[in-house]
Amino acid sequence: NVVALNRFTGELVWKNKGKGERSAYTQSILIKLPQRNLFVTFSAYNFLGFDADTGELLWVHPQDNTPLENRGLGYGDTHCNGPLYEDGMIYYCAGDGNCGVKLKLSEDGSKITQLWRNNDFDGYMGGIIKIGDYIYGTGTAKKALHSVDANTGELVQSLNVGTGAVIAANNMLYYYTQRGELFLIKAENGSMETESSFRVRKGSGEHFSHPVINDGILYQRHGNVLMAFNIKSVKPF
Repeated sequence: NVVALNRFTGELVWKNKGKGERSAYTQSILIKLPQRNLFVTFSAYNFLGFDADTGELLWVHPQDNTPLENRGLGYGDTHCNGPLYEDGMIYYCAGDGNCGVKLKLSEDGSKITQLWRNNDFDGYMGGIIKIGDYIYGTGTAKKALHSVDANTGELVQSLNVGTGAVIAANNMLYYYTQRGELFLIKAENGSMETESSFRVRKGSGEHFSHPVINDGILYQRHGNVLMAFNIKSVKPF
């Protein structure tokens, strides 16, 4: 259920049945190593690593929190957060799976070793951000913004601002909650402090969209309304 296509012609390059499951909702990533490139993605109940050139399935990390008899559409298969890769390490937060996890890749990318797993870091959507040695992301059981020590997996702080989507610029977190509040949060060594916030009143429907930052402009969509905010540093005359 995983395929590679030639982007110029649409021709099939390779296909792999993976674990024969539905795909998940996640953003996949490409990891470039000296010996090979890896394509890394989620299917419904597994985290998968493929050789990006040949399509060979190299390793599987099962999402084992949902028993086989309880699995079905919408039960244990909703993995919306894209994984992160840095310096031989893969981080992911799959609240509907294994929750917060750190994996170590072998030098050639053919094997993984789990270094930690944190069941309290349990967001399933909203994204995760790594700044220095700390990872930031939303929670599900506890509706807060969490920070986790990337080296140990230990929870550092929970900021009671509700569930939402996070992005970062210049060590500041921009956090859009499912209640429609947009927070500016100072993040330093896992410690978080709210600087300011306001409620998004334009648009309609669920507050699920992710904030985007480009060239000093923060873009936030709500329903059919797109808002743009200047977040560049303003120097006094």
